[in-house]
Amino acid sequence: MKNRIKFLLIIFALLFVTSCTKDWLDINDNPNSPTTPELSKMLSGSQRYMTNALGQGNFIGNSLSSYTHHLVSREVQNYGMSPTANNIYNSWNYFYNYSLADFDAIIKLAEPDGNLIYAGIAKILKAYTISMMTDLWGDVPYSEFNIFEIKAPKVDKSDFIYNSAIDLLEKGIADIQNTNAANAYAPASDDFFYNGNKDKWVRLANTIKLKLLLQTRNAKSDITDWQKKLSDLATANKFIGSGEDFQFWYTSKTSPDERHPAFVAEYANRGTTYYISPYFYEMMKGLTYNNTKNPFAGIVDPRVPYYFYNQLKTGQNAQNNHSYREGNFLSIFFADNSSNNSGDQSSSMSKIGIYPCGGKFDDGNGGAVSATTGNGAAPVKFITYHSLKFILAELVLTGEIAGDAKKLLKEGIDASIAHVNTVAAMQNAPSITATDRDAFTTAVLSKYDAASDAGKLEIIMSQKWIGNFFSPIDAYTDYRRTGYPGLFNPANTADPEYGVNPTVTTNSPARVPISLLTSFPRSLYYPATTEVDLNPNIKQKTDVSVKFIFWDK
Repeated sequence: MKNRIKFLLIIFALLFVTSCTKDWLDINDNPNSPTTPELSKMLSGSQRYMTNALGQGNFIGNSLSSYTHHLVSREVQNYGMSPTANNIYNSWNYFYNYSLADFDAIIKLAEPDGNLIYAGIAKILKAYTISMMTDLWGDVPYSEFNIFEIKAPKVDKSDFIYNSAIDLLEKGIADIQNTNAANAYAPASDDFFYNGNKDKWVRLANTIKLKLLLQTRNAKSDITDWQKKLSDLATANKFIGSGEDFQFWYTSKTSPDERHPAFVAEYANRGTTYYISPYFYEMMKGLTYNNTKNPFAGIVDPRVPYYFYNQLKTGQNAQNNHSYREGNFLSIFFADNSSNNSGDQSSSMSKIGIYPCGGKFDDGNGGAVSATTGNGAAPVKFITYHSLKFILAELVLTGEIAGDAKKLLKEGIDASIAHVNTVAAMQNAPSITATDRDAFTTAVLSKYDAASDAGKLEIIMSQKWIGNFFSPIDAYTDYRRTGYPGLFNPANTADPEYGVNPTVTTNSPARVPISLLTSFPRSLYYPATTEVDLNPNIKQKTDVSVKFIFWDK
């Protein structure tokens, strides 16, 4: 890993030197300390690399969405992500060889000249990135990463990394708020997230810190001054606001192609990777055929036609026999061991819709998708305003801070629906009305009022899980921390002896056999061929079902 990083940096340096003109050199007081163009290019590049690593496409999001039971994939059945999986390697590679290396380079270039807004942003993004890596893998290289003399960096303990990330966030805030800094150059359009807005970056850093403290609330003693840090944040109450979501927007441009990678895969190329989990579908539809413990039984979520698009029309037969069909919704089950799970359903399966990838809004008329049914304009969500509300609701409900958990839950649902409407507006799709929104939140809050404390937490976490569709890393972390939502388990279905028991329709069997479920993975394997085999300080895990990360208690 280290050799590859240094090789790339050497190549970059050679290209820079050999491409300089006299005029270019004249604008630099010190050719060895690059100014605006390099910082801006590195910032935008690092943000894009981070987005790739955390998102869909050939990265971790494709596989992890099956672990969180948002999606079902034939490529990742039954918790089957292996140490040689490309998705693991690609994300790890983009984290270390590009994002983190670029963040370090930005800090190194920006600090000597007092360009501390750049340095502060890089520190905040570095802290966020390494915390997300720790949430996935646990112990990873950090303190010895990117040190030229060290060819085989050691892994640091996950609690050390979390404490370091929190410290780095505080340093990033201090840099951005330093009024004595020269800041001859400041980010603007090269900052894809906040266009160089200092106040928004400070609020984001506080929100990331709050998220890290929440995720460690069952391991407070492992975080330095956990309670004081939380109290100070809650008192200041300076978090991201409505419309300040931490996200990367893909657009509808096709030359070069800037559309959401999942849209390109599923619509433009008519792929069949993103099968929607029937469990997730039933949660949002208020059904209990397989989701027998659905906390929202009987409540239809108004976000359904924005999340999912049914290609089938009413009365239309699917291309082949199938495992699950409810109305016009068609999919396969997690660990589906039926002969019906492998037939071509490219123009029959239900697709991810307008909200997750800029696909098509489901108007009920059906029809096969193509590159023109949608435009691919949708964001990759990292931390949204609605996620913040659910974070605060959990902290209030569990007694960590003062407040009204029910009110925060409602604000979270309302904000999630508003976010859906924002994406829908990019294609002039109809919005969820205030009437439909209020009817839904009233029904959910009625369930909340009738629930025990554990049931209330389940409702908060389940709504956060729904809001985090296509943001699987936080959903994966939340489940390991809290046990909610209660993820798919054949033992909780109507017919555990034989498998799941879907709605019986034409060519849909009453009993679908399920493979014996392997243990739920509580962290990921390290990439085998690129890291474990090359770095003697990285030892492969023998059992990923054990609790490995310090906050997983």
